[in-house]
Amino acid sequence: MAKKKIREEFDKVFKQGDEKAIKQMLDKNPWLQDEVSSSMDAGMTEQNQIIAALGVMEDELGGAVPIDEIAFSLRVDFNIRKGETEVHDILRSVENLNLVKRDSNGWTLTSEGGKICDEFLNKKSGI
Repeated sequence: MAKKKIREEFDKVFKQGDEKAIKQMLDKNPWLQDEVSSSMDAGMTEQNQIIAALGVMEDELGGAVPIDEIAFSLRVDFNIRKGETEVHDILRSVENLNLVKRDSNGWTLTSEGGKICDEFLNKKSGI
């Protein structure tokens, strides 16, 4: 299979969030890892910022966090301006990766999302 076809297939699998299929494709095509890691880093940084903002507000509010509060934390705590629609879209994508959960009151971190939040905040503060 040509690299272009493999890339397209990987993009499709990645967008679906099928971790098992992603791992299989990376194992079978190790060159993909190098190729996608830089573009993934940019996307993951954005996701990690939103996960961190959610974690900060979850601690502050003691429970589920509405999207407007996450956008507020991004702006105040991280100096990042994102609209609520963009924040919502990113939350939905990380929800597929089981990093956040949605309920009637807003969003919360899963234990895996909590780890990512802590790692991001520790890196940001230089710990």
